[in-house]
Amino acid sequence: MTNETKISKAKNKKYTPNMDLLDSYSDITEHVPAPMVALFEFDSKKLVYCGTAHDNDISIQTINKCFEDFDIDCVVTEYDKNVTLTIPEDMTALQNELEYAALCGIRKGIDVVLADTEDKDWLKDMVNISRENAKKMQLFFMLDDAHKYKRHFGENFSIERALKNTVYKYWNDSLPTPMTKEEFQEYFMEQFGFEITDDNISDIYERYPEWCAPDRNGSLINKIWADINMYSRDPHMVKCIFEAVNSHDCVLATFGAGHFDDHRRILEHAFGKPRFMY
Repeated sequence: MTNETKISKAKNKKYTPNMDLLDSYSDITEHVPAPMVALFEFDSKKLVYCGTAHDNDISIQTINKCFEDFDIDCVVTEYDKNVTLTIPEDMTALQNELEYAALCGIRKGIDVVLADTEDKDWLKDMVNISRENAKKMQLFFMLDDAHKYKRHFGENFSIERALKNTVYKYWNDSLPTPMTKEEFQEYFMEQFGFEITDDNISDIYERYPEWCAPDRNGSLINKIWADINMYSRDPHMVKCIFEAVNSHDCVLATFGAGHFDDHRRILEHAFGKPRFMY
């Protein structure tokens, strides 16, 4: 078999992820540092996986080095798939390194895949697993919205306003009946052991920042984040990576380094062990 024939067969080969190998963040015992680059080389193809440190200048420098060192023909990045990106006049002003990677790809005229799901997908995917998850997701979105909109509504952001906002944004007739204010307060007390009030609702995340981390051994919020990654975000990310690899020769995948921990077993099963760089 000639080298040309081998290359032709490699180009026509289709890679399929084994989703049974997907890990959750809290199952990982050794986390990779951030930022990092893992190079997978296989069948005349390359997957350059850049695990970033969110909102970090070093991550942008690492992404630039990937573009300099590899002939990248596709970028797959952890960014909301429904966002329309516009190239700013000053790329150096960008703080989000994942958006930066996408915009670099657009400027270079190569294919760019936005590979993250959005909050409405999270709700749909979680409720598809179990309708009991609707109550958890209502609590999750209500606290998240209260945190986000604190500056807009100030002291007027009450439990009642937060509940109405969450139901308005996410709920439809196909979902279980949302909790009332009284049911929400009772559920919150049951889960966390202290009362949520109009005074503390909008700064819960600031008082307990560790709640934002995915961890099945933590609070309900930790567990929800872990499940959102496991059942909505990470499967979509992996699917996008494999679709890009199947149709391109050199793919740059840029995701938070924690996602590399989740994806690693799937990638190594399909493409072999990577070489860590930089």
